[in-house]
Amino acid sequence: MMNPKPFGKLGNRKMARLATEIDAGMVLLERSERCSLENISRTGCRLQLSEPPRIGATVLIRVERIEAMGIVAWVRGNRCGVRFPDPLAIREFERVRWIVEHATAHEHNSLAHATAVWR
Repeated sequence: MMNPKPFGKLGNRKMARLATEIDAGMVLLERSERCSLENISRTGCRLQLSEPPRIGATVLIRVERIEAMGIVAWVRGNRCGVRFPDPLAIREFERVRWIVEHATAHEHNSLAHATAVWR
């Protein structure tokens, strides 16, 4: 049986973050970019990407069919922290957690869906 992913340290945060390491997308007014969602909570996330946006930029984060608007709170190297003004819905957060905890099943489902669409 697979152990659930632990929540990270709180630090200055109101909510603990779930370690994820899954593919995501970030959309700004002028561009969009693939990125890695390193961790997430209902109130924010940390991304790793080739060209982080500037602090204060409004971004749209996409993971699967989940979308969240946020504001870039900090940038360090190729990572940035995004704060969600409106907390992520519990259902959406639990969906991300399921993807993390059931990576193999999720990949199988994604491939099956892509194959069905391709036919």
